[in-house]
Amino acid sequence: MDNHSPDVVEFGPRTHALVTGGAGFLGSALVDLLLDRNCSVTVIDDLSNGSLRNLPVGNPRLTIRTFRVGSPAFNAAVHDEVGLADAVFHLASPIGVQLAHTERFAVTSGILESGCAIVEACRLHRRPLLYTSSSEVYGSGRDRPITESDPVVTDLRPRWGYAAAKAAVEHLIAGLFFDFGIPAWIVRPFNMAGPRQRSATGLVLPVFVNSALRGEPLVVHDDGEQRRAFLHVTDAAEGLLLVMQCRSLRGRPVNLGGSEAVQIGNLARMVVEATNTNAPIVMKSSNAVYGEKFAVTHDRVPDTSLLSTMTGWRPLRSTRQTIADCIEHMRTERVMA
Repeated sequence: MDNHSPDVVEFGPRTHALVTGGAGFLGSALVDLLLDRNCSVTVIDDLSNGSLRNLPVGNPRLTIRTFRVGSPAFNAAVHDEVGLADAVFHLASPIGVQLAHTERFAVTSGILESGCAIVEACRLHRRPLLYTSSSEVYGSGRDRPITESDPVVTDLRPRWGYAAAKAAVEHLIAGLFFDFGIPAWIVRPFNMAGPRQRSATGLVLPVFVNSALRGEPLVVHDDGEQRRAFLHVTDAAEGLLLVMQCRSLRGRPVNLGGSEAVQIGNLARMVVEATNTNAPIVMKSSNAVYGEKFAVTHDRVPDTSLLSTMTGWRPLRSTRQTIADCIEHMRTERVMA
């Protein structure tokens, strides 16, 4: 079968993968796995969230292109790279609730522009595409594990511009498969964490770790009883590969997340304990941080039974190991800075 055939996705020496956002937190973990499988990989990343330090620069099987997917000036380059790929992973995206709240237009337009550019290139070249959406599409969450059939909830508060844009691109991905017969997958990650995650994104675990290492207060929003399930980034990257090799998951959303529900207040205490510091924990209203229009998210824990049943995937690393790996990486970064 033609190595560029969209009917089969395999990861080995004959496979060339394209990863947008490949210098970022999840992207670089995925690149590591692909290189470990002897694939050749091209990364496209504008380095707004990612860093070349996350990648094995100099690896002969790795090519790095530094531009923004979705910029009209680089549409031809996107088409060139997609045309050369056997599999495309679209991970490039603005990240963080704080950014979505303060830069609604830039975040929403960035997701839509990059998504449209990649989808169109994959449509014309008929290349398999996996898209990482977000658990944000589920809105404020539920008091039970969230399934893929739960409704997508948004309104016009700033936070949900990110979610609405992600959901819109999901429809394009579904259209690739159902309208054009091009294999396409939609993954909704929940609270990935671990090494290479930056506190500047505003994501809770690296923010807590950064504060603890500095001996500064860990700020827990509201009552701290809101629950999340954290997934180690290596487990997440392995999940992406398994999804893209599963024909039955094409054209449908798939949850990807951890199995241990943790209250955020307890997470703060776990971080203080793991860093062996005396950093204080303080409670603060989320409205006091973000303003009255902030959309509070309560419990957001995934039901990943679809992924597990269809692929055999399960998370191998615990929340405590995820915390420990995040701490180790951030300590190393502080020494090198």
